[in-house]
Amino acid sequence: MPQHPVAAGKSSLDFVDQGIAFFHITAKRGGVYLDLACGAGRYSLALAKHLKDGSVIHAFDLWEEGIATLKEAAGDLDSATIKPEVVDVTGSLPLEDGVVDTCFIATVMHDLPVAKREHVVREIRRVLAPHGALVLIEFKKIDHGPGPRKEHRIGEDDADALVLPQGFEKVASVSLGEFTYLVKYART
Repeated sequence: MPQHPVAAGKSSLDFVDQGIAFFHITAKRGGVYLDLACGAGRYSLALAKHLKDGSVIHAFDLWEEGIATLKEAAGDLDSATIKPEVVDVTGSLPLEDGVVDTCFIATVMHDLPVAKREHVVREIRRVLAPHGALVLIEFKKIDHGPGPRKEHRIGEDDADALVLPQGFEKVASVSLGEFTYLVKYART
């Protein structure tokens, strides 16, 4: 994976219904979250506003500049604690087994190398608590709007084929607007 990820500096946050997205991402008050491939952390910062003190958001990305930007912004929060870290998310995640309540990946899976995606999902399952959630937000498989070309998009069937065999069950699937959707999986 390059040191400057494909979509570094871009965020899909403006293309999603944030109320619906954070309803599905939020686990419990005081929960532990993982924003995988967070970029500059727009989702982490927005999620933090929905959480109470005691919540922790681990925010991992390979993009050093994005992590530096997030560290600066996270220092001004009065609620959840954001812990940004430079991490190659296609490798081993620097977290203990079973410590994360919800992991979310927002419009990034399509950018990860196809050969690494199953490993990424297995690592997510490893760090999730029993019955923890994986929330995948992706661009709908359409040929217009923001996001990658249609042939590079991950449709819901593609997401299910990737995630379900790795020890997950599907618990929700919703549209987040014209261009994006969300699928929530629970660790079995």
